[in-house]
Amino acid sequence: MSQMSAYSIHETDNSTLALLMEYFSKQERVSLKKGETFLAYDEPNQKLGILLKGLMYATYVAESGQEWISRFFYTPDNAVLSSHDSFLSGENSTEAIRAYEDSEIIFISKPEFEKLLENSSELQSLVRRMAEESYVNALKRVHMLQSLTASQRVKQFVKEHRDLVSRVQRQHIASYLGIHRNIFTRILNKI
Repeated sequence: MSQMSAYSIHETDNSTLALLMEYFSKQERVSLKKGETFLAYDEPNQKLGILLKGLMYATYVAESGQEWISRFFYTPDNAVLSSHDSFLSGENSTEAIRAYEDSEIIFISKPEFEKLLENSSELQSLVRRMAEESYVNALKRVHMLQSLTASQRVKQFVKEHRDLVSRVQRQHIASYLGIHRNIFTRILNKI
């Protein structure tokens, strides 16, 4: 499973999202239809986005060739759209990010983002906090996948992301949790 995690704004505060949106304020809103791609596999990630409405998701392909869901992006909790390692390193992305449902986003290019960073210590501090939070979330996800039973993972997901249970197909939540869809359904029906 992917060890990357979306930055969770909700766990710090929603003023962080407002501050980040201020930096993106001059960007044009972009609509993505369900299934459209924000970032493709093997493409350098040259943009950083914010989800304004809708639902998006990130996937990666395991060595076996199976595609797995690594993250869901939704407002306000996980609104920052990026494959962080690719964005920072400039290497091709090992993830794809697509619209799960019709969505609206704003984004800036990597050169624009770097120019903003050069000119704002406040944004530098925000980015540092986002990186720290992303790291903590990645550790939590690794620990969840390694130490919790399938039943515990499902219960935790439902507790933390109840609204997604009705918006996302069961096989996609199961993929995110690293379990088979039938197991997910059986556990969900017992909750």
